[in-house]
Amino acid sequence: MIAARPRSTALWLVRLLLGLLVNTGFGPPGYLESDEARSPIFARSVWQMQQAESPPLAARSAVVIDADAGTILYARRVHERLPMASMTKMMTALLAIERGQLDRRFTIQVDAADYPDSSLMGLRRGDRLSLEDLLYGLMLPSGNDAAVAVARIVSGSEAAFVAAMNRRAADLGLVDTHFVNPHGLDDPDHYSSAYDMARLAWFALRNPTFARIVATREREVKGSATYQLHNTNRLLFTRTDVRGVKTGTTDLAGRCVTAFAVDGPRRIITVVMNSPNYFEETATLIDHVFAQYTWLPIQAPPSPFYGAGDPTVTVGVVILLRWKAALVDAELIVDEATDQATYVYSLGKTVLGEVRLTVP
Repeated sequence: MIAARPRSTALWLVRLLLGLLVNTGFGPPGYLESDEARSPIFARSVWQMQQAESPPLAARSAVVIDADAGTILYARRVHERLPMASMTKMMTALLAIERGQLDRRFTIQVDAADYPDSSLMGLRRGDRLSLEDLLYGLMLPSGNDAAVAVARIVSGSEAAFVAAMNRRAADLGLVDTHFVNPHGLDDPDHYSSAYDMARLAWFALRNPTFARIVATREREVKGSATYQLHNTNRLLFTRTDVRGVKTGTTDLAGRCVTAFAVDGPRRIITVVMNSPNYFEETATLIDHVFAQYTWLPIQAPPSPFYGAGDPTVTVGVVILLRWKAALVDAELIVDEATDQATYVYSLGKTVLGEVRLTVP
């Protein structure tokens, strides 16, 4: 038929041009599990395999997850129940943001003098501050006095607030977490895991108010007194890719920190628990993951021969070790009977993702 000829010509051109694109650097090199593999494993890939070994850490527990999909990228005793110290305050802040009136000013019924030998905001009983002011005092200097003030304002009592913390933990699926206070001071029944802390941060960072507060280095808060607040997270001052989240230190917990790092489209959350060098080991994890993993967008290369829609749109992202990403095959499959084409990404026999196209 007359219409069949131009359609066949278009299909042939799509095959030819996309075949050239895939094999000339506009897409990942092809890889097949056979002697006819289009892309052999080069010496650099072997070197990358060796470099991808996990870095040695002294931390009792650690995890790295992708901040978008939640994929685990590094794991060390991730479900072990451990004291988490002031990382507790991520839940305290989240509940306050979800339930409280942030701009309302309250009369403070807590005094810093009641909490000796503790990290403090420095509250003075009788001062009037907004709930948002208290959240900065909670998350920057890690004020235990601010934690108690927040709990009483939001729920009426510390006990009621802690009950709400545990209900919220259950809602979020934090199965290795139990709270007995809003600040994280040591108690045998107060514990969490590296994975649960990462998941809590993963959820909380979706709240723009939470994300803004934990990324703040310094803040001045004014009531009857002026409070100069400085963030205890040293990574905010030493690295440009870190955007929070929370430190914690007690005798039982040791040194702990949850961090959020961003490098272009790559976003990760790290947790280390009971580490003698928590900032250094967090930096090691961030550098390791950004160096050894690649975020591979599932999209077709641009071509004037596609039909409806924008074929360059990313329909998904796959996170792979770099040496594995070098072995990904990108293949165009055309169904001449339906004028449909599918751009398929695969690693060996595993399909990673696909983009459906219409051939005009």
